Amino acid sequence: MMKYILMTLLAMLIFLDCHSQDLYPFREATLWGYRDNQGVVKVEPQFQYASKFRYGVAIVAKNDSLGAIDNNGKVVIPYKYQYLQPLDSSEFLFGYRAKYFGEYFMGVMSKDEKVKVPAEYRHITKYNNTYIVTITQDSIIGKGPVGDVRTSKSFHGLVDSNGKFLIPCEYSYLKWINDSLLVVTQGSAGTSQALFNKKGEQLTGFEYMVFGDFIEGVAKARIGDKFGFIHPSGKVAIPVHFDYCEDFSGGYALIKQQEKWGAIDKSGKVVVKPIYKYEEVKAELNRKYKR
Repeated sequence: MMKYILMTLLAMLIFLDCHSQDLYPFREATLWGYRDNQGVVKVEPQFQYASKFRYGVAIVAKNDSLGAIDNNGKVVIPYKYQYLQPLDSSEFLFGYRAKYFGEYFMGVMSKDEKVKVPAEYRHITKYNNTYIVTITQDSIIGKGPVGDVRTSKSFHGLVDSNGKFLIPCEYSYLKWINDSLLVVTQGSAGTSQALFNKKGEQLTGFEYMVFGDFIEGVAKARIGDKFGFIHPSGKVAIPVHFDYCEDFSGGYALIKQQEKWGAIDKSGKVVVKPIYKYEEVKAELNRKYKR
């Protein structure tokens, strides 16, 4: 019992010590500094700007440039950037102002300022040790009272951790649907989609309008106004010829044809003819297969 009490007290002390190290920005006159949760000043006011700590660092500004400090006030990223944000515990987004107010060209660098992705992109998100990068193309269509009137088009691509393109930056949208697969959209309408793997290999054509989640090994897919299923390899699992279908559950999926409902198994075989109402099909599946 005494050992348990001592261990509990030790855990509480560690917890309190960890939280006592939390620092919070505060402002004095025109400058910012940091103090702990007891109000004790730990970093004297000296910054034009000071963010909250995240991933063990805070973004601060001096001489109109951004850098980063640790919770001892030590500079870990020098003051020379116009955009700076921690991506995670090991990497930063960094960048410089673009032509228009509030816009930046950004890239990715490590804590030791090794550039992994050059500062050429308007937006970057990290996932699965890769980066979805975005460029924009502006078209000036006139002049307004405060500057250019323009339209912008965005293009997206996928870059690996070495800065190498896996998917070129020429698509209208990229979205991870799991740790292995992405849906890539081309065209402004957003109805022309293909499946790519994490290596950047294209698995399907762009004839698809929708991909669902992979459930029980297959995903719902739509071409035009018809639905079917595909494998993670991009190969068609069940032909796309139903008016509608639901995801598989317990080895069966409900399908709709000409306003009537039926059901199929994983091979695509119709196990309940589409001649029923929705609830009737569910009841029929339960009766025939004791689901």
